[in-house]
Amino acid sequence: MQVFFSENLTDVMNSEYTNLRHINPDCPYELIQGCRKGDQKAQLQVYKLYYKPVFNKCMQIVNDPVIAEDMMQESFLIAFENMNSYKGDISFSSWINMFIKEAYHYRHID
Repeated sequence: MQVFFSENLTDVMNSEYTNLRHINPDCPYELIQGCRKGDQKAQLQVYKLYYKPVFNKCMQIVNDPVIAEDMMQESFLIAFENMNSYKGDISFSSWINMFIKEAYHYRHID
């Protein structure tokens, strides 16, 4: 399984991105901007906001928690690599879910 966050999560958890009460989860603009800049703290917070629904969607497809977890991780990696393509014309959760299909195909090519 690929890990794309820094080893020192204590520093990340104490970051300015930890307080999410003021951010709308459907359009976390500050976090999107941070992810576009490659900020791992922002990536971690986006991951925390969306990993459960992405994992659940992956489980619907493969019905295997180990494979679903790999697909979820791959989906986030693809999303972070393509963050500049998010235009805000659909909800962020819908946008990130588009990468599940790509992760599924990637997994089945190996």
